[in-house]
Amino acid sequence: MMTSTLYKNLLIAQCSVCDSPLIFKNDNSHKQTNLLCSKCNSTFTSNNGLLNLLPPKIRSEICAKGILTRKIKDKLRMGKLTKDEHDLVMGILASNNMAKQYFKNVVHPTDAAWSARSYERYEDIFIVRYLDKLLKDKKVVFVDAGSGPGRYLLLLGSKINPNSCRELKKNPETKTLYKHETSYEKNLCYVIGIDYSEKMTLHSATLLQRYGLGNYLNERIFPITAVVQDFHLNDTIFDNAHKVIVCTFQTLGNQENRDLQVQLLKSMKKLASPSGTIIISVFNKKLFKDFGLKTFYGREVKRTVGNIIASKEDEENSVLRTTKGVYSKWFSTNDLESLFKEAEIKNYTIMDEDSLQPITGYEKYLKVDEQTREIFPRTIFGLAKISKSTKRTYC
Repeated sequence: MMTSTLYKNLLIAQCSVCDSPLIFKNDNSHKQTNLLCSKCNSTFTSNNGLLNLLPPKIRSEICAKGILTRKIKDKLRMGKLTKDEHDLVMGILASNNMAKQYFKNVVHPTDAAWSARSYERYEDIFIVRYLDKLLKDKKVVFVDAGSGPGRYLLLLGSKINPNSCRELKKNPETKTLYKHETSYEKNLCYVIGIDYSEKMTLHSATLLQRYGLGNYLNERIFPITAVVQDFHLNDTIFDNAHKVIVCTFQTLGNQENRDLQVQLLKSMKKLASPSGTIIISVFNKKLFKDFGLKTFYGREVKRTVGNIIASKEDEENSVLRTTKGVYSKWFSTNDLESLFKEAEIKNYTIMDEDSLQPITGYEKYLKVDEQTREIFPRTIFGLAKISKSTKRTYC
């Protein structure tokens, strides 16, 4: 018998191959359940209620026995994979390698390395301030494209549920940002995290349980394993809810070629339609050599992502690679604008240190002078508004 959590998942997402509804295939009466596309017959899985919507071709590559040995020898069977698929598999393997340490060393709101934590804190404040205004009178669906271990699932879950994330609600640094808000509880319909690493997704589910948000898991908060470029929402259940689609902390730059970067932006545009907002945050290549190669990837971060592999060509192109397979392309404002244009995204604003404004009210979380001195020189934000529709909203 199909569980209510699986049913809710099937209502939210559609086939990653052809964007058609998914159906329950069979009940194996154990942890894994098989799902079937109603149109193209592609098969997907659900483990403990968590959807894995990786395209079958990529999923079979990831799950193959002896994968690491074979990949060294056969180079990912390039004859059976396109260049984009190959690069996605490489990114998935890198994320899988980092999953256990990533939350503690890179994402944790109080314990992570300061070089990462301070940057993320500005992103947090920027996005929460944006949501604060929307949620006063709009129903909102939030989608994190590249959710990792569930950073925004926890943050927004804490604002929905007054009894969650208690240590963060008590901590002087984090209590203002993580406090319960009635507007979030009432109007934030769904929080959806998409990550192509199943290990990251599983870890985010564990963290949601640990932080007191287990009752919301697969009911209102959904960690889903999927490739953002191939992810499709079931728009019929969202109608005109305002959708906020975010891609932060350099996730766009972790896409290993320009084609994947453009595809990601196009997918975000589609996810945000017919009424929504896209928010992008990437690293500024102006500081790539002096900060990125020397300071940002300090001891705690390197412990998680691996040591830096630097080549002359990569440095010239502001690309960083690590021994654990991480790829990171840094951008200029013109670079990001060029990607927006190629993805046919209009009505956008690109912000850097010359146009970003300090946000007050969260001084214990991130001081104003820390924003201007430490964050603005190394970040570029892109914000695009997608035009509205006249359809009704159901939430």
